[in-house]
This record gives sequence, C-alpha cells and structure tokens, in this order.
Amino acid sequence: MNKPDYICVESGLFSPVHIRLNLAEHQIRKSHAKIKRKVESRFDVIVGPASLCPEAEFLYFQQKPVFQAFIYPRLEDAMYVVNSPFGYQTYSVKVFDGDRLIAISYFDVGKNSVASLLGLYDNAYHQYSLGTYTMLKEVEWSIQNDIEFYYPGYVLDDLKVFGYKLELGNYEFKDPRGRWMPLSHYRRESSKSVQFKAHFDRLVQWLSEKGMQGKTRIYPLHYAYNPSIDQAQFYKYPIYHEIVINGERHAASYDPIKGTYVWSQIVKSPLHSRLLSGLELSHDLRHGKHYEMHLLETVREIHLPVEMIDAPQMSNVTPTGQWSDPITSFKMKASLK
Repeated sequence: MNKPDYICVESGLFSPVHIRLNLAEHQIRKSHAKIKRKVESRFDVIVGPASLCPEAEFLYFQQKPVFQAFIYPRLEDAMYVVNSPFGYQTYSVKVFDGDRLIAISYFDVGKNSVASLLGLYDNAYHQYSLGTYTMLKEVEWSIQNDIEFYYPGYVLDDLKVFGYKLELGNYEFKDPRGRWMPLSHYRRESSKSVQFKAHFDRLVQWLSEKGMQGKTRIYPLHYAYNPSIDQAQFYKYPIYHEIVINGERHAASYDPIKGTYVWSQIVKSPLHSRLLSGLELSHDLRHGKHYEMHLLETVREIHLPVEMIDAPQMSNVTPTGQWSDPITSFKMKASLK
C-alpha cells in the first residue's frame, strides 16, 4: 500500500494529519514521568539496533485484532524496512520482565529526526501503559542523541482516531500548504476529507433530488498499490454513490485533483487476489456494512464540472471525455431538457 490522502476506517472517511514534536521545546509531563518510574523500577529496558525474534512475533500476533485497515500477517512482513537500504537505521526499545519480552517498539533514526514505526506490548501487562512508555523512551533516546524532531506517525483529522499519540506533548502539524504549525492552530474544516465530503454530499443530494437514488459505498481499496501491476485501470475514489443502470454498475464521486465530479462505469477486478496478496483485513473492514472490499476497475468515465449542480439545463454542462451515456442518463432520470 502507498501513502494515501484519504483513509477509510470506522465506516468513515478521514485524512491523515502529520505531526511531530520539536524536541528542543519538549518537557516531559508529570503523569508520563510517573509511568517511566513505574516501568523502570520494575522491568529491564534495552534500547539498541533492531532485530526480529519469535517473542516479538508473538506480541504482534497478540495485538493484530486492534490494528486498523490493512494488516501484514507477520511482524517480519510489516517490518521489512529493518533490512531495507533506505538510509535509515532502525532501533528498538525492548522491555523485559526477567527473560520475558513484554513490550517492543521500533523507530527509524535519520540525520536529525526519529520516526516511530510500531509499538507492541503484552496485554497481560496493560496496567503499566507500556505502549505509552516505549514512545516516551524513544523521545528520551532522541533527546540524548541530539535529535531535533520526533515523528510518531500520523493521526486522523478528527484527532480522535490514533489520538493517544497527542498525549505525549505539544505537537506541530503540517498544514495543507506544507508548513509546520502549532497543533493549536489546527482546524478540521481545512482537511482534505472534509472538503471531499462536502462536494460528495452535495452531489448525492442533487442526484437524489433528480430521482437517481443509489447506495453510498466506502472504498478503502482506492489506494491499493502493487508496483508490479499497472494501476491505471483501478477505480481510485474513496467514496462513491452507486447506481445500477441497465444492469451496469455506475459510480458517481468527486475528483479532488481535477476539481470535478466524475461518473464511472465500474466492474470487479480479476486482479483482486493478486493485488492484496500478503495482506489481511482488520475487523472493521471485514464487518463494516458500508464498505466495498473487492478491488474495482474503471471501464470508462467522464468528468463533469461542479457547476453542473447549479446548471438550469443539462445542455449547459460540458463533460470531459467521449462517453455520452451518463449525460443521457442524467437527462432521462432528472427530466432535464
């Protein structure tokens, strides 16, 4: 999977918000200092170059049920970066109760930054807040090694999903213009998912008013990626309004790159199993009732200007593309002359 602008979890559409700690300004909170003292007075902690081991695989297996979205079957698959030539050194924080590994986290070390990758802990030790502890230890190690920034990964734009990361300190976030700003300046209405949903909801309302009822589908596979497969034929929009016309599946959505509405004819892709080989689905994706979890391909599509909704006559609308059927369907269904 590549890095998407839109993430489909918990039966909703979100955008990632990239955050970081400026370690020059960081001060540990009293509650976090208490967690550190509690853990370090009871357990042994080792920070050093990362490696994989059966004990870490067990912790990964234990925590898989709480992971979101697409999941690698094994820690070895998820942590392929440990042995990859990306120019980073991967380290780990290990916590032991005697000989028993009860927590481990992995982080990449760059020239002046650290990126937290994954944290795992034994559920039997939940009262020690080991997930928080390993992040605190990563931050401490970073400060001791003159690292400037700590990146804990992203949160989602409602600041609730993965929001536990925000408890660590006073974060900065990357705004839509690529600037790092204090998190206190964050406004969700500027996020990509909110803007996408505003256009999409307006389209669905307009279609419904014109008698073109359908079903809204959330499509997590919109960013499915495999470097050995041409991506051009795959459907790429995270939410769509599905309408069946003459036995064909049609999808109406919004294209945020072109700033247009897009009408597509879609079919299930025969490459579904090949593309998703080696990945598992979270409980949310397997059981959410609004998801479309089969890989889709676009047979053909046209783009329509957003002003279409305000056009008094469909003849005022100029589509981009050579496919006229949807325009005809719009005219018939909406009774536009």
